[in-house]
Amino acid sequence: MSDGAQPAGRLKRSTLLYFGLPDYAVYLAAIPVSLYLPFVYSRDLGLELTDIGLILMLARLSDVVTDPLIGYLSDRTRTRFGKRKPWLAAGTLVMMFSAWQLFAPSGAVDNWHLLIWSVLLWLGWTMINIPYFAWGAELSEDYNERTRITGWRQFFGYLGNVSVLLVPTLSGELFGYGSLPQEGLTIVGFMALILLPTLMALALWGVPEPTKHRTTEASLLKSSRQMFSNGSFMLLFTGFLMLSMGTTWASSMFMLLATFVVNVESGIQAILLGFYIIQLLSLPIWLQVSYRIGKKETWLLGAATYCLASPGYMLLGSGDVVELCIVLALYGVAGGNFTAISLSMKADVIDVAAMRTGNHVAGSYMAVWSLGTKLFQAIAIGAALPVLALSGFDPKGENGPSELLALSLNITVVPMILYGSAAFVIWRYPLSAQRLANLRSAFTRRQARRARTLAQSELRG
Repeated sequence: MSDGAQPAGRLKRSTLLYFGLPDYAVYLAAIPVSLYLPFVYSRDLGLELTDIGLILMLARLSDVVTDPLIGYLSDRTRTRFGKRKPWLAAGTLVMMFSAWQLFAPSGAVDNWHLLIWSVLLWLGWTMINIPYFAWGAELSEDYNERTRITGWRQFFGYLGNVSVLLVPTLSGELFGYGSLPQEGLTIVGFMALILLPTLMALALWGVPEPTKHRTTEASLLKSSRQMFSNGSFMLLFTGFLMLSMGTTWASSMFMLLATFVVNVESGIQAILLGFYIIQLLSLPIWLQVSYRIGKKETWLLGAATYCLASPGYMLLGSGDVVELCIVLALYGVAGGNFTAISLSMKADVIDVAAMRTGNHVAGSYMAVWSLGTKLFQAIAIGAALPVLALSGFDPKGENGPSELLALSLNITVVPMILYGSAAFVIWRYPLSAQRLANLRSAFTRRQARRARTLAQSELRG
C-alpha cells in the first residue's frame, strides 16, 4: 500500500521507517554489553570475571536515579521541537562516545574504565529510550497499529543485532580483521559512533510528535501511585522482567559455553549471526499471529518456545555445532516475539491509564519499565557470572568436566525457571482488543456525562 492511501488510523510507511531507524543504531551500542563485554574484558583485557559482573550490575543501578527523573522530566519538557526530541538528541551524543570508549579502548583498561563508561552508556541509553518509547506509545491509539509501530521499530533493532555480527564477520573474511570477538567489538564501536547521530537525525526530522500529548498535570507522587495500582501494568511488567532476566542470564554466558563446552570460538560470530537472522525473519510472522489470536496469546507462545529451547544447552558437548545451531534457532524464533509484542501491550496499558486518569504520563511509565528492566538484567549479570566463578569455572585457566557441567547448568536451569514463571504471570493479563474497545467506549461516555454536567452547572450559574 502506498504512503498516499493509508486506512484510517494507520501511519504512513515512511513515518514508520524514519521512526524505526534509530533502534538500529541503539542496538549496535547496547547489545555488545552482554554479548561481547564479559568475554572480551575477561579473556582479552585481563579483568576478573566476578569484577566484570559486579561492575556491569553497578552501572545499571545508577539508573535508579536517572530513569524516573528522565521519564518525569520528559513528560514535562516543553520546547518548540516537542518534549521527546530534545532528550533523544542529547542522549545520542552521550551514548555514541561512551560506546566508542567501551568497545574500542585505547591502551590498557581497568575496572574504573569499565565502570565509568558503562554508567555513561546507560545514561545515554536512558535519555534516548524512555522518550523514544513514550513517543512511540503516543503515535497511535489503535490496538493493532501499536503492534505495527513496535514491529517496525523492532525490525530495525533486530537488523542492528544482525549487523553486530555480520559486519565483523564480513570484515574478517574480506580484510582479515573482525573475526575475533575483540576485533568485532572495535568495529561495532566505530559503527555506533557514526550511525547513532545519523539515524537519529533522520527520525527527528521525519516524524512529528502528536501535539495532543503536550500537557501533563499529575505530580510525580500521584503518577507513581496510579502506576503501581494499575493491575494490568503490574502483571505485564512482572512477566516481562522475569523473561528479560532469563534471556540476560543466558546471553551473558553464551560465548563462554560456545568456546569452552562446544569448542567453536572461531565460529561464534557466524553462529550468532544465524540466530539474529532467524529472530529478524520470525518477527513479521509473530506480528501476523498477534493480529489473528491476540497479543497475550502470542506472548505466551513465545515464552513456551523459550522453555522448549532451554534444555537443549544441557545436551551439548565438544564439537556439537549443529546441535548448538538448532538450540539457537529455537531461541531466535522465540526472540522475534518478545520485545515487539511486549511494547505493544505496554502501549495499551498506558492508553487505559491515560483514559482513566485524564493525564498523559507515557514517559513516567516508560521510565519505570526501563528501570525495572535494567535492574533485573543487572541482577542477572551480577549473579550469573559470580555464581559461575564460584563453581570453579575460569575463562583464563583450565576447566574440567565439573566446571563445564556447572556452566551448562547455569545457562539452562535458571533461565528456564524464569521463562515458566513469566508465562504463569502473563496468563492472568486481562487486556484484549475487545476489552480495550469496551473500556475506551466507557471512558468516552463518562467524559461526555461530565461535560454535560459541567455545561448544565454553568447554565444554572
